[in-house]
Amino acid sequence: MTTARPSTVPAYFLERAARSPAAMGFYRRSADGWTGETWAALQGSVKRLASHLVRLGLSPGDKVVLMMPTSIEWELCHLATLAAGGVVVGIDAHDAPDNIQHILDITHPRALFVSDPAQARALQERLVPPPLLTVSRSEATDGSCHSLPALLAAACAEIDPWPRAEPTSLATIIFTSGSTGRPKGIAYTHAQLCLACEAILDRFSGVAQGARLACWLPLSNLFQRIINICGMIRGAESYFVDNPAQIVERLPEIRPTLFIGVPRFFEKLHAGIEDNIARRPAWVRHAARRAWNIGMEYRRIERQGRRPGLSLELAYRLADVIFLTRLRRLMGSDLQFMISGSAPMPTWLLEKFHGLGWLILEAYGTSENVIPIAVNAPQAYRFGSVGRPMPWNEVRIAADGELLVRGPGVFQGYYGDSSGTAPLDDERFLHTGDFARQDADGFIWLEGRKSEIFKTSTGCRIPPTPIEESLKRLPYVEQAVVFGRGRPMPVALLCLSQAMPQGRPAAALATTIAADVARVCADLAVRNRPAGLLITRQPLTIAAGELTSNLKLRRSAIEARYQASLDALYADMAGRTSAAAGIVVREAP
Repeated sequence: MTTARPSTVPAYFLERAARSPAAMGFYRRSADGWTGETWAALQGSVKRLASHLVRLGLSPGDKVVLMMPTSIEWELCHLATLAAGGVVVGIDAHDAPDNIQHILDITHPRALFVSDPAQARALQERLVPPPLLTVSRSEATDGSCHSLPALLAAACAEIDPWPRAEPTSLATIIFTSGSTGRPKGIAYTHAQLCLACEAILDRFSGVAQGARLACWLPLSNLFQRIINICGMIRGAESYFVDNPAQIVERLPEIRPTLFIGVPRFFEKLHAGIEDNIARRPAWVRHAARRAWNIGMEYRRIERQGRRPGLSLELAYRLADVIFLTRLRRLMGSDLQFMISGSAPMPTWLLEKFHGLGWLILEAYGTSENVIPIAVNAPQAYRFGSVGRPMPWNEVRIAADGELLVRGPGVFQGYYGDSSGTAPLDDERFLHTGDFARQDADGFIWLEGRKSEIFKTSTGCRIPPTPIEESLKRLPYVEQAVVFGRGRPMPVALLCLSQAMPQGRPAAALATTIAADVARVCADLAVRNRPAGLLITRQPLTIAAGELTSNLKLRRSAIEARYQASLDALYADMAGRTSAAAGIVVREAP
């Protein structure tokens, strides 16, 4: 007789604790190194905390805000809230204040989990009516909230029934990135979260008992939470890194079996490696780059399904021993592969990392479907594609090229919105807003966001993302944004990093950048090459409203900020209608 699989997150948690109570589940790092907690100990903490929440008045269906750094405490509060029947609403403390207020206004939370009493007071003042209870991660409180350490330590009569969650109960409300406007709420049930985990585990057998995972992305982001649940289901060990800036330092200690990240992480990792090589003696630089090129050629032939020739095989083995193996220690010695999500990864960067021996697999999803739409897998991947559709996703390409998806993971409509603005058609297909094609082998290739592709005044359709990817190949370009809607030709804003030396003469700097941009954009169609560049040393930030909390561009906000400078740049370009006229460079004030 087949045992039914759990259909709530707490049920999966209890099953894991019953299967391997003495195995380590979560690790935290202190000054003394990494210390772990067993699944049995974690179960005890979650049961006590859930019981306290019920004792303090939390009812099934109540919304609970979690606004704390990525940590074991976040995960305990998450699991306890779900076990008590609550609905988790994750908020990134670094999000814009207006977005935080908007989320609070939509969800009307009854309980808050926060970092400290000061944060508690700041949120409490925003809520009308005030929350039923507030819990602070810190031990010291000022009477405005309960202490999380105290609740975890204090005994409490166990709630009955345990756990309270049902498959059809709401488990979480997440919010869209807000890249094109106000964030929109999306509610998912326990059954939908469990389906998402089962779909992911179907593709990634490497998530297994004893595997090591680095938990470092904000847990307000559902992607990291679902990976944690996947690890829990399979009995993997999760290592919590509360400061994202320390993740590269921690990886050799964690030795992850697989690693999840976002393109910005991989771009900065690549820039750091290149910078490290550039500071070495000339003979080391030459040897390192030669070894890297050999690795790229070896992997390229491998991806084509061919066997490398004997000379390349021997050269690769030597390059791997001397250089590549040492470099891979940055990510630990046991890494099988990495997964990138949230935005497209440039194909050239995937190829460069593969040349080092790091396989990065792109995944693709949308907030409106809890199950990732498509993923590349270790046994079936193609660089530049986002992989094949995941289980339970029915994919269709519309007549205009837009990707549509239907299935049990697709949302039912935006939370609290009765205006009928959800992008669902009469057949319940979700309109993703992405142009795409699907090849004969089932791999999906994205071709740009409908909302981002723009037309110039000459009628050319310009997809900005591939242009931006080319521009970010320059080691000193921290961020790149392409504009040109209704203008004669596209231009780009380049945010320069610290890798670009300070104090260079303006004319020399402009000449260098123009030449470098012409080189990296040479493979683009002529109409897609930026004819003008606006350069600045000021980075785009979340606080200024230019980036979403998961680092997506808020294009309209960026364009509004630089509108006067862009107008001046186009004035400088007047009369220059061909690439032969050269790229115009202007510094933003």
